[in-house]
Amino acid sequence: MAEQLNGDLLKRFYQLQREIFASGRDTDSLLGLLSRASRDIFQGAGFAVLFYDIGNRTARVRFNEGFPPSFLEPFKKKFGDDRAEKRAVLPQIVPGEGGRCEYLLPLGDRTEPFGMLVTRLPEKAQGLDEFRQLSSDAIASVMEMEIVRMQLAELSTLLDVGKAVSSTLDLTELLKKIMAMGTQVMRCETATVYMVDKKTKELYFNIVLGDEAVGDKLREIRLPFGTGLAGWCAKENQPIIVPDASNDPRFFKKADKNSGFITRSMICVPMRLKDEVIGVIQVLNRTGDIPFNDHDVEILEAIANQAVSSLDNARLYENIQRVYLSTVEVLATAIDAKDPYTHGHSRRVTDYSVAIAEEMGLAKTELETVRYAGLLHDVGKIGIKDSIIGKPERLTDEEYGIIKRHPVIGAEILKPVEFLSDKVPGVLHHHEYFDGRGYPNHLKGEDIPFIGRVICVADAFDAMTSDRPYRKGLNVNVAIGELKKFSGKQFDPFCVDAFLKAFERRIYEWFEKAPGSDELVLKPEPAGSIKFPEAPAAVQGEKTKESTQPFPPVHPNEKPVNGTPSSQPFPPIHPDEKPASGTLSTQPFPPIHPEETSKEGKPSSQPFPPIHPNESTPPPEKKG
Repeated sequence: MAEQLNGDLLKRFYQLQREIFASGRDTDSLLGLLSRASRDIFQGAGFAVLFYDIGNRTARVRFNEGFPPSFLEPFKKKFGDDRAEKRAVLPQIVPGEGGRCEYLLPLGDRTEPFGMLVTRLPEKAQGLDEFRQLSSDAIASVMEMEIVRMQLAELSTLLDVGKAVSSTLDLTELLKKIMAMGTQVMRCETATVYMVDKKTKELYFNIVLGDEAVGDKLREIRLPFGTGLAGWCAKENQPIIVPDASNDPRFFKKADKNSGFITRSMICVPMRLKDEVIGVIQVLNRTGDIPFNDHDVEILEAIANQAVSSLDNARLYENIQRVYLSTVEVLATAIDAKDPYTHGHSRRVTDYSVAIAEEMGLAKTELETVRYAGLLHDVGKIGIKDSIIGKPERLTDEEYGIIKRHPVIGAEILKPVEFLSDKVPGVLHHHEYFDGRGYPNHLKGEDIPFIGRVICVADAFDAMTSDRPYRKGLNVNVAIGELKKFSGKQFDPFCVDAFLKAFERRIYEWFEKAPGSDELVLKPEPAGSIKFPEAPAAVQGEKTKESTQPFPPVHPNEKPVNGTPSSQPFPPIHPDEKPASGTLSTQPFPPIHPEETSKEGKPSSQPFPPIHPNESTPPPEKKG
């Protein structure tokens, strides 16, 4: 009978080996297979496997089928303590009820087992040591394969990090790429990056992966060196593993309170540049059964080391860009200052243009191009004499021709500057009209560079809503009506549509309700802004012989036609305007040529800018 039983066991063990080779390719499936085999071969009533984590010096339940969790706690603690204290871990048999026993069998090397098998079997179960050895060998082999796969994934991630850090100088994109890879390889819920503010010796949140709402709240927090786990990491210049954040006195609980996020575990690693800590990388809340360990610290440190030089370059690049932008903003302010009525014009046109471009889905680099071009769109006015720009009398043909050259002058100024050369199309073509009647090249439709079409809309809207010496700025409804009216004529329809959406999202912040009215008008410049000379008497309602109005002109006697604004493009020319005392009115830029009249003897109602009488038709459209 005994020989028959032994033969039956051998047959079952052989069948179990075949099943392990066929389907036991990962730890989860293998442990499930061994649990079923324990029931089939030994009529077992429970099966569990404990693993020892060298990094945390603790044991954990890796698999459990049939035991209450509380039942395994004392076994888990004793196994972990024995391994941590390097005591021998011996097989144990604990007698139970109903003729069954709890068998505690070490897995792997008996002196330093990697795990322990806990099973409830009938007393004196035969073949148990063979089952333990078979299970131990199978689990060890699968774990080795999983470690190899994990190492390959880690090496691949480090290679990807190397590629990422060399592919961009955008600080935000760089950190997002790095942390996304780190989060993936270390299997955690989220990651954050603190940067060091050298002036205040504080840490501030720079990047938070995951919920943007959480990130926005965390960015408001600043940690002095030594405060919180990240602050401790930065001050001590050491990595730290925190298996249970709630029980660590260094944990900064306000971050969780502000964000609503619950931090359970984390790793903090300092980012060092020449022994100086410039930031801290955090990964939070390990997923799965394996807690954070020393190996994870090594991987995160490797990621930080690869990232830090590129991070420093990105910060330096951002600082340079900030200086460039500040310089351009000063230049734009100086341009606006040539005319006291255009104060803030370039800044508003820039904001409107960027809002339009964002609505149309432009990438960040393209948005920066729009930003610079918006600020510099009138840079060519530097080359125009003040006596022409602010001339109180009628412009001569020669003076008008000079003013029309300001886009060309601006383009010539920017071309030699390498980092501004790609902004030239916006400067050169922001006075081109969609129907081909603009200048300087009479481009039409999509032949006009996109950036020029965007700035054209923004520039016209600001001109309409800004105060001028001869009139108050138009309210928003009237100005938007003009944009809609001349969509497809003066303006690109897609840019107009994008502007209308951007107005609701952002541009409206530049406006406020007029006193005693629901109409929106442009807000006055904030207190402390540059002070300019008071407006001429014409602004204050005094009658003057000749208005000194600047661009864009509206005839001083212009009145609504049939109770509505003129339907011609902005700035409108009143259809009943007649020369005063036999001479042409002293209109400013853009002037109407003295000989430019319609067949009825009235000024032409052509859109701005006017077409000179000798310039009867635009150049032929480009072919091909």
